[in-house]
Formats: sequence, structure tokens, C-alpha cells
Amino acid sequence: MQTEMISKLQLTIAKLELKQLEVIDKLSKKNNNEYVIRCITCPDTNKFISVNGDWGKVIGFNESECIGKSIFEFIAPYELDRAKLEAIKMKHGEQFDSFICDMIGKNGLPVSVDWRAKYFPNINAIVSIGRVKR
Repeated sequence: MQTEMISKLQLTIAKLELKQLEVIDKLSKKNNNEYVIRCITCPDTNKFISVNGDWGKVIGFNESECIGKSIFEFIAPYELDRAKLEAIKMKHGEQFDSFICDMIGKNGLPVSVDWRAKYFPNINAIVSIGRVKR
């Protein structure tokens, strides 16, 4: 298996895990009046395999502009070191990881995203859901 590609079966499993993560996330939040962004990334390359949700409304980029690019291309420069440490930490653990990180929108302005993510070693993918209050 190539490090930045996953099989259709693995992608299907990752999407199911993402749906489960979203249910868990919704149950833990008191206010659902937030934009939601979802993504599946390859932990070896940090590239997006799948994105959906309110990406266009949140940071101005649509799915085709994100797929195949590193998530770090969308992280605010002052957050990069911390975001890279979170990615390393996440790959070595199997628990949900929660963190807040500023992303840079297409307009150049930062957007604070409250992330909840988990690494699934059996499919070699990180599934993440982010919430943004607007």
C-alpha cells in the first residue's frame, strides 16, 4: 500500500469512523450552531484523502482545492510547530485527541478550529472533525 493512498475499503471504513466521531462529538457539545469541517488524512504524508462539510464557508477552500495537499498548508504559520507535534502525538496513540488550531482562510485571515481527531492504525488514516463558531 502506498503511504498516501488507501484502498476503497479503507476509505469506506475511515468514513464510517468519521461518522462515529461526529456522533460522539455532537453528544459532547452543548451548542450545535457551529460550522463543521471533516477530513481524513494520511498520517505518513499529512495529505488530505477526503474533506467535506463547511470547508468553503469556514476557510474558503472547496474539496478539490484540498485533496492531495498537506493539512499543514492550511495551518497558520505561528501554529505549525504545535500542529506538527499534535500530528506526531496522534499517530502514536489510539485515543481521541482534542486541540484548537488556527487555520488560514483563502482571504488570509485566521480561523480558530476546535479539532477532535483519532488515528486508526488498521486503516492508516486520521479522521478529524473541526468545529468553528462564526
